[in-house]
Amino acid sequence: MRNTVGSALYVYLNRPDRKNAIDLETVYDLEKILDDSASDDSIRAVVLSGEGKDFSAGADINMLASFDSASAYEFRMAMNRVSRKIRDLPKPVIAVLKGYSLGGGLEIAESADIRIALKDAVIGQPEISIGINAGAGGNVILPRIVGAGRAMYMAMTGRKMSAMEAKAMGLVDEVVEDEDQVRSIVDDIAGKPQATLQYIKKLVNASLDLPIDRAMEEEALYFSMLFTKKEITDLLLKWRKR
Repeated sequence: MRNTVGSALYVYLNRPDRKNAIDLETVYDLEKILDDSASDDSIRAVVLSGEGKDFSAGADINMLASFDSASAYEFRMAMNRVSRKIRDLPKPVIAVLKGYSLGGGLEIAESADIRIALKDAVIGQPEISIGINAGAGGNVILPRIVGAGRAMYMAMTGRKMSAMEAKAMGLVDEVVEDEDQVRSIVDDIAGKPQATLQYIKKLVNASLDLPIDRAMEEEALYFSMLFTKKEITDLLLKWRKR
């Protein structure tokens, strides 16, 4: 399920009767939506949320119980493609955590650029409780966000935490009362210059893998490239006249 509000595309995991548990159909739908939004210039930000009270309780347990090794690998590789598409999308991706925000659902959010949580969010990587490990970024992307020790603790204990606990460790960027506040943040970000948002995302992500001197060279290059964009030069002239 998707809905465009202003210049932001809101994408909802849409299995509320299953707490938006993720199955292969959900993953394939997300892939297509992300591909479509990448080439749609009218969309300046993408918001990932869940229909109803929850973001996602994680991978569908009935599906997991039916897997053999080959089907498990197929599912996780499909999840990995979604993660890559989120990270490569040339516009901000904002995940909204609410209610159950667990396991594979949280792993999708970990690939987003910004994570906002409602106060009622229950957040965690509880896969170990059913005998498996995270397979779509919980052991790889999560440590880059919160550090290796905290990622190990989350994965090995399976402990669930509140939105405020998640914010304290840096997993969540903002905690809000309701979805109206989410929309206000999204509208603010979507209203920023598109090229600048794209360059910020590209540079921050690249900085995790590049030597610092090379990353700063890239930063200087992209900074200079902004001065070829009419949206930027018009904005600078507007501020100059104030």
